[in-house]
Amino acid sequence: MPPLCGSNAEAFSIYGAPRALPGVEGCLRDPLQEPATDQVCPGEAIGLAGAQAVAVSPDSANVYVAGEDTVVALARDRSNGALHPASSSSERACVTSDGSSPCAVKDAALSGADALAISPDGRFVYVGASNSGSVSAFVRGRGGTLAPLPARTGRYAGCVAGVALAYAPQPGCEAHTFALSAVAALAISPDGRFLYAVSYGLHPGTDSIVALQRNPRDGGLRPLSEKGDCFQSLPGGGCRSLAGLEGASAITITPDGRFVYVTSQLSGSVRGFLRNRVTGALTPLLGLGGCVSSGQQADQDVQCVEKVPQLAGARSLALSPDGRELYVAAFDPGAVVVLARNRGDGRMSVLPPDCLQAEPDARCPVGLPFLRGATALAFRPHSSVLYATTEGGNCLVELLPGGSDGALTLASDSPAVSDPLSGPVAFALSPGGGNIYVASSFDDGVAALITGP
Repeated sequence: MPPLCGSNAEAFSIYGAPRALPGVEGCLRDPLQEPATDQVCPGEAIGLAGAQAVAVSPDSANVYVAGEDTVVALARDRSNGALHPASSSSERACVTSDGSSPCAVKDAALSGADALAISPDGRFVYVGASNSGSVSAFVRGRGGTLAPLPARTGRYAGCVAGVALAYAPQPGCEAHTFALSAVAALAISPDGRFLYAVSYGLHPGTDSIVALQRNPRDGGLRPLSEKGDCFQSLPGGGCRSLAGLEGASAITITPDGRFVYVTSQLSGSVRGFLRNRVTGALTPLLGLGGCVSSGQQADQDVQCVEKVPQLAGARSLALSPDGRELYVAAFDPGAVVVLARNRGDGRMSVLPPDCLQAEPDARCPVGLPFLRGATALAFRPHSSVLYATTEGGNCLVELLPGGSDGALTLASDSPAVSDPLSGPVAFALSPGGGNIYVASSFDDGVAALITGP
């Protein structure tokens, strides 16, 4: 059995080929925050406190990081993936809701920023925020710097607000929908015409998935008026009710735009939706294969026909390059679960062996302690290599799907201890797959990894 990541409990470790990019530009942290650990992160960038989400622009020129009350633009060296601030804070390198921050631009809608999406053409960056319950749009400027969209451009708005925390700054958005509440994740449709937000809800029953129409020309947003614009976990909020969205945590859209999948941490489930590619509306996949759950939910929550106990705490998901499997990271048991997927009707099924898990049991016979607190999953572009980060295990793990059933194996069972950051909560790969960027809310920064020789 492989040991828990690293002999030092605070050391970030890597199973597989990726290695930390050395030097000042290989790791940046917020100099205004006191270091939480002894990790060595020599670079600095204002606004990285509580880093929660990270994304790389389609042109590979920038890395964006969102956390707490801020979104930060970092410049990326395309030759080796090195990072440095896009510009000084006075030139829109970071935008914040906090008036005491040195960031040049203030935007109240960023309170609790924790989700990112970049338009397919790379012209716009979207930030979801949990405290303000909003989604905001920004224009990418020269060097990747950010400028908020105008409040209103015709029928579209620069931001859409929902239900905010009582103590949070009011976002002042021109567009509103009651269905947004504690936004957790964002996804843009392949054609760029719709943006989908999942919220884990500030109040019981308000966990949701919301469809927003997007203007590809100017980046503006507006709530859909058509039926199917939103679903909530319990009835009474104005959206159609749909069990299995409690603690909605992640979303992915298939490359053909026909299907959407949502994980929910408290429901311990994955729900599938058929997507209308013309109107953007969603229709839940009901019956066998429409959802898969842990089977451990409360009576009023989802009761899926297909059950996998390891889905408790479902946190993230990734679709295989051929679309035949859906991989789910579950935080609470510390597991990666493999679900088979019918590419024709979008339905999911379970085929053993179907998981890797921190603690072995009859279903997952190989125990991998470093999977504790699994937080994020993503495939390396143009390959079948799957990466996972674990907050509890303090690791990045390289996994290799094999065989016709998508079963996973470790690329290596010998960890390499790395210095940059601890407690990874999210990561993103560069479009070419040569770099991984890991965000740490614990150490208030982002580290760059090289994926292979």
